[in-house]
Amino acid sequence: MKHVKLTTLVLSCLLAVLCCSTAFAHEFIIKPVQLTAEKGHVVPFSIVSAHVFMISEEMEPINEVSAKLVLGGKSTPVKLAENGMLMTLDGQVKPETEGTAIIAGHRNGMIWTQTTKGWKQQSKKGLKGVIKSGKYEKFCKALLTIGKPDGSYNKVLGQRLEIIPMSDPTQAKVGDEIEFQTLLDGKPVSVESMTATYDGFSMNPNTYAYFTEPYGNGLTKVKITAPGTWMVRVQHVNAKPTADYDSHVMRSVLVFEVK
Repeated sequence: MKHVKLTTLVLSCLLAVLCCSTAFAHEFIIKPVQLTAEKGHVVPFSIVSAHVFMISEEMEPINEVSAKLVLGGKSTPVKLAENGMLMTLDGQVKPETEGTAIIAGHRNGMIWTQTTKGWKQQSKKGLKGVIKSGKYEKFCKALLTIGKPDGSYNKVLGQRLEIIPMSDPTQAKVGDEIEFQTLLDGKPVSVESMTATYDGFSMNPNTYAYFTEPYGNGLTKVKITAPGTWMVRVQHVNAKPTADYDSHVMRSVLVFEVK
């Protein structure tokens, strides 16, 4: 009985640590108002920072975030504006040609250090009572179908951590398995896991509809279980410490629509 209680206590502590670690870093998500549009139509979108997908809980610092529209071989920067009411950064794109468009976003790496007196947004250098310190960098892409797809769903944009679909996820149906490859600095990397969910699946924080592990060459498969706006997400940790932080944590999200 004592052994059972001890085991339960240890598992509870581990779960608490994992929850705290996960809760600290919100997911960085681009959520367009619509993911299918005609050319020449304005498509508004929001950059969401969330644990409950896809409802924003805090607004990313606008000076640390950039966004662009990639379509037909062109890359166009997109201006963002703060939306204090919805806690989002908002923008809009107006695709002028048909094809698969990509709205891409980047949240610069920001250093957070946990000390015995709480979290501080600064380097660990010179701080006392340092427990751990990390640089957190985030990437996101959202696929839009403008008129009809043109096969650009798998275009590599050069994000440091990037999810590439191996088939067109915007053409997937419920019951299909979609294969993805994760790239780190342009090369396949086997992350620990890929998680996936869709808008409205759950109101509980950090709750995903699907979990899978890579099976080689950075490849993973996700089974589509419902229509809607889907997101797949990966994380890579470079545990090599620097003078400023202990690890560099990168996250990447891909958003697409299943009809």
